[in-house]
Amino acid sequence: MSEDLLKTVRGLIASGKGDIKRLRDIMNIIKQGNPVYLSDYRYIQSLTSEDFEKQQVEDKDGSFVAKQKPKQTKSDESLNLLRIRLAEGQITVDEFRELKEALTED
Repeated sequence: MSEDLLKTVRGLIASGKGDIKRLRDIMNIIKQGNPVYLSDYRYIQSLTSEDFEKQQVEDKDGSFVAKQKPKQTKSDESLNLLRIRLAEGQITVDEFRELKEALTED
């Protein structure tokens, strides 16, 4: 479960959703092998359930179906990876900005 939760937290950080500082703290707690507070777990669930609700689309007959998620481009994936590396402290803010600028140049 902790690996799935860690993956979810990383995804939230990469997407820029929620309180990044709180999510980093939660990520560190998980990495240290400590139990996550119930309030933190509910916070993560609330952020992920918002995504699920936004992905629902009403069908013609009134039922809800899952909306197709648009495919990410390579630059989007790379930018998300940079955000995760920044959140984990693997790169500095200056390095992040420099790499982001290089990625977004056309």
